[in-house]
Amino acid sequence: MITDLDYLKTMSGGDAKFIREMIDLFREQVNEYKELMPELLRKKDYDSLSKMAHKAKSSVAVMGMKHVSNQLKDLEILAHKGEEVDRYETLVDEFLQQSELALLELEKSYS
Repeated sequence: MITDLDYLKTMSGGDAKFIREMIDLFREQVNEYKELMPELLRKKDYDSLSKMAHKAKSSVAVMGMKHVSNQLKDLEILAHKGEEVDRYETLVDEFLQQSELALLELEKSYS
């Protein structure tokens, strides 16, 4: 399992409608990240990439994706400092791939 919705279930008191809304919001955010993050990489706009990684980190954390959240934290810090630039694309690709897999997993569980 890529996701762990225990936090969402606890926070919402098990409200399936709320959980569904959060999944829908996550899908919208992932679509935005898929469009914008590669463009930021291409433009070498690392400050904006750092900010987007920060925002994305919160999204995946709510879905219980701890490993991905930690990778985004690394990207956020590295991009903010402009360090280890050669790692950014791999971190973005991994985040996007894991997010797509998470959405498939969530759709099976909450359709």
